[in-house]
Formats: sequence, structure tokens, C-alpha cells
Amino acid sequence: MNKRIIFIVMMLILTLSLAACNSSDNNIALVTVNNPYGENGEKVVFDYDEQNQIVFKGEKGLSYWTINEAGIATLVTYDGDLPTNLVDNDGVRTYYFVAEGEMHSFKIYIKPEVPVEDNTIVMLSIRYNAENVTHHIGKKFNPIGMEVYAIEKDGDIQALHETLSEEVFIALFDDHDYEPLDDDGFKDKINYPVTVTYGGVSEEFNIYVAGGERPVTTKDANVFDWIFVIPISYIMAFFGGLMGNSFALGILFTTIVVRTIAWPIYAKSNDMSLKMNLAQPDMQRVQMKYATRKDPQSQQQMQMEMMQVYKKHGISALGCLFPFLQMPIFIAMYGVVRRITIEGGMFTDSVSHTGFLGINLANTQDGIIGMILAGIVGITMFLLQLISQKKPSYQKKTMTHNNPQANQTEKTMKYMMYFMVVMMVFASYQSNALALYWIFGNIYSLGQTLINRKMAEKKHQKLQDKQLLG
Repeated sequence: MNKRIIFIVMMLILTLSLAACNSSDNNIALVTVNNPYGENGEKVVFDYDEQNQIVFKGEKGLSYWTINEAGIATLVTYDGDLPTNLVDNDGVRTYYFVAEGEMHSFKIYIKPEVPVEDNTIVMLSIRYNAENVTHHIGKKFNPIGMEVYAIEKDGDIQALHETLSEEVFIALFDDHDYEPLDDDGFKDKINYPVTVTYGGVSEEFNIYVAGGERPVTTKDANVFDWIFVIPISYIMAFFGGLMGNSFALGILFTTIVVRTIAWPIYAKSNDMSLKMNLAQPDMQRVQMKYATRKDPQSQQQMQMEMMQVYKKHGISALGCLFPFLQMPIFIAMYGVVRRITIEGGMFTDSVSHTGFLGINLANTQDGIIGMILAGIVGITMFLLQLISQKKPSYQKKTMTHNNPQANQTEKTMKYMMYFMVVMMVFASYQSNALALYWIFGNIYSLGQTLINRKMAEKKHQKLQDKQLLG
């Protein structure tokens, strides 16, 4: 099989894998309620004489997050009436309502009939953003972005997320020593509780662990990780750490190292192509000899003569496997770029600086920036494929215009090239880091292809001279 076809098939597999990672399960895994608050707290604290005129909807009113099993959080605004099912505990009212087929609750506070001067905390009112209620494996709960309001008995409200320092605010939360990694690997598709406590009052809510890419660590490594991913990660972490923890420079130098290591395999594949090209005249003679003889005995004899041709030109059946040896290396590199920065991995700190020329490599589907990077990937990939498919001078001498099968193969290669470029562009838009890796890789491969082409022409001439000299 042509090595370029193998490469294209390999990249299609990677693209399909990327698409599979983005697939989602729509089953609801968790519902988390945003307590009503209002612009100045008017939807959470009411005067005693307003208790029968409660307005809890509108801007910053009652809403809830639905999180599906893929970790996609959707904000739903509650449009129903004030529930009649409630529990009143000294002015703290807990209302119960049905969302997504299950019972949930929210709280409001009714101030005492006789005004009091009392700063005792009677309830906490919490509102979340999407990142607060779900995260991927390897990560831990992060309360930054949450709104937490402490309601005092006299009705005053403290916005804890605004009045407390970030360090003190984070200390209010207890994740009950949640650890993303246990003896069975990274925890996945589970809920775990978090409790926030202030002024002697506590509220508990759940976080959903939504899966996603596994961080790179020896504590949760499979065989492929041990053989390929972890060694490549060490290389990237080394260069990243050496360059100020730069993710971009880690990608650049690791791409150079990995593709240079794989160069002998590429050269062997190229050598096989050379030998196959030199063998074409002999192979075509054998094929023409038996073109009209389809009986089993003739076909067997043709196979024997073809084996003699292979032997004459030093062609080994094992040589056809060389292109496949590159696949695990490139798949591993693809995985490292996507996984090495994920929180919970052992190399994260060494590539923590994800900025590069004003681009944040941690971003996905990054608007105009993502489109520009994807466009550069498409251009470099097109040039690489165009140069790769351009016949060397010695192949131009090979008669293919009378070979319908060869002509059809060329047309197929062109269609696959266009399709491959389009698929690469779409895949690159999903991740800035992945796009940068492919840009570096494509530029390196362009140089590699041009060098190998010069070397191949010289070697072809030597092999041809050797045959002529007998």
C-alpha cells in the first residue's frame, strides 16, 4: 500500500477519534439549583408584609443547571408558579419544585415582623456558573465564579465572593478530601459533595465528574502510554521546563525530536518505494505475460515469477510494514499534545504557560484565532500533500498512461488529499494546541520530504547503475 495512503488513513482515524471525543450522552446526570437573588437581593429577602407577594423570577431569579453525562451544562430558567410545597424554619422558607422529573428546592428569607438588629447568619444563598457544577477527570472543585450570599437575621446581605479575599473565600468550601485518582484510575461519571460553611450555616451541593481526556500520569497509564505517551511527555516536559514552562516551545522541540527519531522509518519506506519503482518494468512484464491466463496453475506460476522479481530487487514483504511503524509514534504525539496540560497530570507544571504570540493554546474553538490557525494548517497540509504526490524525476519515466489502474490510483489520491485537508482544518479548529502541533509538523515534513526526494533520486541512480552493471 502506498505510504501516503497509509498516512491519510491514519490521520482520518485521528480525526474520527477527535469527533468521538466530542460526542455526548444526553442523559441528565445532575441538576443544580441557582437560588434566586435579584439585582439587590430583592428576590431572596422579603419584608414580613411581603410574604404573600413573593417575586422570585426574572433577572437572577430561580434557575437551575442540567448537566448531562457528557458534562454539558445547560441553564434553565424556571417559569412556573411559586411552589405551594414549603417548609418554614424561623423565616427561612424552603420551597420544593420538580425539575427534570425529580424534586429540588430553593430558599428565601422572610424578615421578622418586628425589625431586629441581629447579624446572625440564618441562611446562605448560592448561584453557580457552569464550571462550578462540573469538571473533567483529573480536576478538583474550583469555587471561583460562584456567588455566595450570607443572609443575616435582620435581612442584611453579605456578598461573600466580593467582600472576602480569594484565599478566604476558597477556604469556605470543603470537598471532603475528594481525590480525582484512586487505585482503579481516574474517577469518572460520578457525583461528589461539596459543603460551604459560613457563620455556622452550611449548604451542600454536588459536582459532576464528566470524564474527558485522561491526564498523562504513570498512576493511570496503559501499555500504550508506557511505551509511547509517557516517554514523549518527558521530552515535551523537558523542553517546556527548559524554555520557561512554555507549552508552544515544548511542542516545537518535541515535534523536531520525535519526527527526527521517526526519520529512519520514513527513509526505509522511501527505500522500498525506490525498489518498487525499479522493479516496475519486470513486474509489468510478468503481469502482461499472464494477463490472459487465469487458470490456477498459471496464476501460481505468475506468483512464483513475481517472487523472483522481488528477490532480484531486494524487496521484502516486511518492508511494507515500515509505514505502519510510524503510526503509533504520531498517534502518541497527537495524544500528548491534547493531554499533557490537563490538570491532574504529572507534567502539567512544565507546560503551564500556554500563551504563544498572543494565542492561548489552551483555548478550543477560538473564534477568529482558531480559524486562522486552522487555515494555516490547511495551507501547510495542502503544500505537503502536493509536494509528496509530485512524482520524482525517475518516476516520471515510468509508463503509467497505459496503466488504467495506476491512473485511477492517482485520481483517488488527489480526492483523498482534498478530503484530508478539509478534515484537518475542521479538526484543527477544535484545539489551538493541536493546530500549532500540526503546523510545526507539516513544516518539518515539508523539509523532510524535499531532503528525502533529493536523497532518493541519488540513490535511485546508484541502484539503476548497479543493475546496468550487473
